[in-house]
Amino acid sequence: MKKITALLLSSVMLASVLSGCGGQEKETAKTESNAESASASSEGQSTQPTNEDGGDGAETEITFWCKDSLETGPQSTTIANAIAERTGVRLNVVNGDAQKFKVLLAGGDLPGIVNSNYGDLGVDANALLESGQLIPLDELIEEHAPNLKERFADAIEYSKEFLSNDGQLYYLPVQINKVTDKKVVDRSGANLALYTRYDLYKQIGAPEIVSIDDYLNTLKAMQDAEPETEDGKKTYAISGWSDWGLWMWTIPYQAMDGVTNWSYGMCYDMVNKQPLATYYSEPFWDCMKYYNKAYNMGILDPEIFTQKYDNYMDKLKNGQTFVTYANWLYNTANDTYAAAGHPEKGFEIIPTGLTYMYGAFEGEKPFGWAQDYPLALTKNCEDPVKAIKMIDYLFSEEGARLLNSGVEGVHWEVVDGVPQMTQAYRDNVAANPTYAQSEGFAYTKLSGLSPSQILSDGYPSSLLKAADEVKKSVTEIDRIFIADSDTPDAEYAGQVIEAKIASGEYQLMTEMDLTFNLIKEPSDETKNLSAQVDEYVKVGVADVIMASEAEFEAKKAAFIEAIEGKGYAEVVAEMEVIWGEAQKTAQEFATK
Repeated sequence: MKKITALLLSSVMLASVLSGCGGQEKETAKTESNAESASASSEGQSTQPTNEDGGDGAETEITFWCKDSLETGPQSTTIANAIAERTGVRLNVVNGDAQKFKVLLAGGDLPGIVNSNYGDLGVDANALLESGQLIPLDELIEEHAPNLKERFADAIEYSKEFLSNDGQLYYLPVQINKVTDKKVVDRSGANLALYTRYDLYKQIGAPEIVSIDDYLNTLKAMQDAEPETEDGKKTYAISGWSDWGLWMWTIPYQAMDGVTNWSYGMCYDMVNKQPLATYYSEPFWDCMKYYNKAYNMGILDPEIFTQKYDNYMDKLKNGQTFVTYANWLYNTANDTYAAAGHPEKGFEIIPTGLTYMYGAFEGEKPFGWAQDYPLALTKNCEDPVKAIKMIDYLFSEEGARLLNSGVEGVHWEVVDGVPQMTQAYRDNVAANPTYAQSEGFAYTKLSGLSPSQILSDGYPSSLLKAADEVKKSVTEIDRIFIADSDTPDAEYAGQVIEAKIASGEYQLMTEMDLTFNLIKEPSDETKNLSAQVDEYVKVGVADVIMASEAEFEAKKAAFIEAIEGKGYAEVVAEMEVIWGEAQKTAQEFATK
């Protein structure tokens, strides 16, 4: 059997995207549900498993590695209580950083259930498997997990082929999504974009924008129109942060250019379906040129190179910057303006000269997150039979709704035949940013179905994603944007973007490329060289961006020379070989 050592996608490429994101916005993004189609043959569909508790009715604690939980130890959240009631399993959370996980691994002290993720654990899926501490799931599923056996056959086949070293099943992919005739469209219209202060854009006359230079000129006019906040703070059209590594320089701009970060100095052209060497690529240098022009126009916050994410968030909420980059930032900014009594202010997606709408809605994901966060049971699992029965339940529609929407009657309810979040849930989330986590919405990596999956009741497993729910978050600036859009049927901003994707004004590729799920890790030498390159890039981008426009090409040449001196060409050569091998394997698997 083929063996794959690790998925190299950045978390941005995965669910939401979004390594380093914090707070309820991140948790909401990661809890999006994977529902099933109304077709009885769809994988993950709604035949519910039998929820046995093991025969004696006794509750069993099973340890579970979960970095998203607020508290460690036996869980008494509302959702954890419901899981215990329905499966007889009380989740007992263990968490910590990658170093702690490595210590547990070395000592043979892993918790009973783990999700494999290199970024969180510092150990890739293959290393975890090769440690000999995982148990095969084949017999457990055959005897105790009818839902998994019947509804997740494709994902199981994928896992046995590519996440195994002996043909047995060790990992269960999570967050599977089957496309239906309903789309679950993001509130903002994308997952990553250049969101722009729409009220200021209208204030300066909403000038036509057909190129990135037009967009920069528009931002300059907006800054000239509002050089300070009402309380005298200096504004910059463009700001950002420095403590997420290379995120600012390799993620948001490129996402609108149809390119997503891969890893080890590589990125992926989603439109043309090909890998690119990031620091040689046109999209990266277009991004550098964008920031360079902004700097020379005086609209780039010079603190972008030094300030932290929290500093940027303060500026965003204070009205000191006019561009933001992700849907959770859009939500935070617009909700902050509304709460402050200015619902007519806020951010929307305006023309920029870039046309790709990353993450506007989910496409087909028969293997879910594939090698990212697949579930495994370890030899320390307190009761493997109860554990697999619980997982079987949590991979059902009922389980997905529980993990992604909470407990019926507490977090959601059915009103006039429509499932929706309760007003109490909305009020509590508004009053307490950690409310959702404290109730147990932190366990979503146990969900076999993605938050966006349409279940057999016609609604996504995460009711927070349902159109009826999203439109309750609409503010006055959204209504103004919709009215200006010539999309009269739109009920929230994301539906405007959906219509523009349908018309061809914007692009979105939803076809699955299995190649990404089959990429091996490079050699240690390549990892070390790549790390040295990245360390240089963190400093080198500032030198390029702060150059005069006349110096830009010379600075670009010096930058490339410097990274090649650190071995970047060798990194690219190995990564291109790895991609080619993965692509060949994907083609072979697709023809089976």
